[in-house]
Amino acid sequence: MPVYEYECQSCQNRYSEILSIRESENLPACPSCGSENVRKLISSVAVVRSSQEKAEDRAKAVTQIDPTKPQEVAKYFKDHGSRFGADDFRGTDTWHDAVDRVAEGGPTLDE
Repeated sequence: MPVYEYECQSCQNRYSEILSIRESENLPACPSCGSENVRKLISSVAVVRSSQEKAEDRAKAVTQIDPTKPQEVAKYFKDHGSRFGADDFRGTDTWHDAVDRVAEGGPTLDE
């Protein structure tokens, strides 16, 4: 059976449940606070790639974007960041929000 991940919107607890596809249609209450205000998360999948493969992807990316243009860099990593491996782009919500903001033409940290 698949493992589903959830986040409680009341206490921000993240938890996993092993459920059948049919059972996963009903969101399980938070085991910490009992709230039913939860959302299903999209889980990452593990892809085993060598360090050399990730380095080759990063080197190729540098040739495809202009590193002097923050909006271009942010948009590229927003669209393609997962190619480099979860360990490289696991960032916090704040980091992802900043990438989204810059990709949409918003200010960078330098502005």
